[in-house]
Amino acid sequence: MQALIQQGLIDEKTLNSLMATAVSRGQSLADLLFEREVLPDEKLGEVISSLYGVPFVKLSEKTIVDSVLKIIPYALASKQLVVAFEQTPTSIKVAFNLPNNFELINFLEKKTGLNVEPFYATKKDIKVSLKAYNKDVNTKFNTLLKGAMTNPTKIESLNDAAKILDTLILFAYQNSASDIHIEPHKDVFVVRYRIDGILHAITEMPIQILELLTTRIKVLANMRTDEHRAAQDGRFKIELEKNEITLRVSIVPTYDGEKTVMRLLSSSNQDLNIESLGYSVKNLQIIHNNILNSYGMILITGPTGSGKTTTLYSVLKLLNSSETNIATIEDPIEYRLDGVNQIQVNNAADLTFANGLRSLLRQDPDVIMVGEIRDEETAGVAINAALTGHLVLATLHTNDVSSTLPRLTDMGIEPFLVSSTVKMIVAQRLVRNLCSKCKQAYSLSIAQLSALGQKFNMHSDLGEFFTRVKNQQEYVFYKAVGCGFCGGTGYKGRTTIAEVMEVSDEIKKLIFAKASAKEIEDMARKQGMVLMLEDGLLKCMTGITSIEEVLRVMRS
Repeated sequence: MQALIQQGLIDEKTLNSLMATAVSRGQSLADLLFEREVLPDEKLGEVISSLYGVPFVKLSEKTIVDSVLKIIPYALASKQLVVAFEQTPTSIKVAFNLPNNFELINFLEKKTGLNVEPFYATKKDIKVSLKAYNKDVNTKFNTLLKGAMTNPTKIESLNDAAKILDTLILFAYQNSASDIHIEPHKDVFVVRYRIDGILHAITEMPIQILELLTTRIKVLANMRTDEHRAAQDGRFKIELEKNEITLRVSIVPTYDGEKTVMRLLSSSNQDLNIESLGYSVKNLQIIHNNILNSYGMILITGPTGSGKTTTLYSVLKLLNSSETNIATIEDPIEYRLDGVNQIQVNNAADLTFANGLRSLLRQDPDVIMVGEIRDEETAGVAINAALTGHLVLATLHTNDVSSTLPRLTDMGIEPFLVSSTVKMIVAQRLVRNLCSKCKQAYSLSIAQLSALGQKFNMHSDLGEFFTRVKNQQEYVFYKAVGCGFCGGTGYKGRTTIAEVMEVSDEIKKLIFAKASAKEIEDMARKQGMVLMLEDGLLKCMTGITSIEEVLRVMRS
């Protein structure tokens, strides 16, 4: 990787720091460089591929014919992270994440009878391309639902309902849905998926099928099948593409029947990586510095669905070691972390957040995670835990960092206790990433940017912000278009926009003086904090997301 330094793409100090991080995480330096977005993917890919002595390929820009893709069986392709993307009469072009695997190249040549031309591709690009192996699930899904629509009376057993449910879940998984909504109406029930934070109507099915489908879900989730008038909660696990998926189920009675919502949770914690959540380099550094504290409180704030729990678990995964005793109190437990003692809130047994937290303090913990601070009692116990030598991680429902501290004092916590314990606050939202295959560049002038801000009723002057960041007449942004890859939405995946505030001595004084949220924000900005809106707009300038998406999320 010295080539990066020689070409002036990175300085030696940064490279050495990244190498140390990669070694500590058991990760390749190449993958870490892509993850941190140190350089544009194409530039970094060219450097890495030159070290291997093979060409670089961006699979996201290739249309791969199904017959070529399946020359390499899915089991082998997914295990070895390889994708066949082009074929001639005598050869086949294959993307490798490790193109120096000569044993695999020889095996593929013997198996296919073709000369293998190796290319280098990023791990992320290959994993996205591997999803194409399962695109036939769309056909299966449509065929099954068409049969259910035309002949609902033939769906007469739990086995039939099981086939429909399996297909609904598989289709949701293949489309990266976080939730499945099954909603009854007068004559039909509607299935909707939440994808990248937005609900999409998928299909309508005859109401006659609903009871069997709901019964099948209740059986799997260990619920009472004879109860139709009370809300029920449960969960079950299934295996999809060698990944264990947990579905958290909520069923409630409505006027037209029982409505079901199932949340898809990966039981694997491999994706719990603080580095890949979208934080800026500056904010990541602040987070890393503060989670190394042996005591104090770290708060993650934001509305429901803003990724707070994922951030907390990513921090816990980073802190998890044989020398550290980590305990959590949650409602519900969304991920399983090996080596972490996780407790589920059970109000029926009087195991509340506050009571559970008191019990955990007698278990000699080093780090405690509180799923949510909802009341004064829980806040008080958490603050005392942070005061007595524990690192406490918790979530709170506030819109930004500056209003979080006054919220704690409004709960009845004394200002001197807040100022003594809170070390850092992270406020965040999730915005959709623009689709890499169809996003389209365009330019806006300062006047147009100001008008756009007024259209979205934003108090901030967008024109003033972009002038301050980079003073020029026009600015290049990207907009959503829509294509087959992103399902016509123009977006694929999500990332975090955030503001991160360290509680400095000056801010402690403001808390002690019961200063307003605005005064706290002004001091934090004076000390270098980037507001969440500004973090989002900076991501617009690099083509990660669109201005409309950032303003939509900030306005909601």
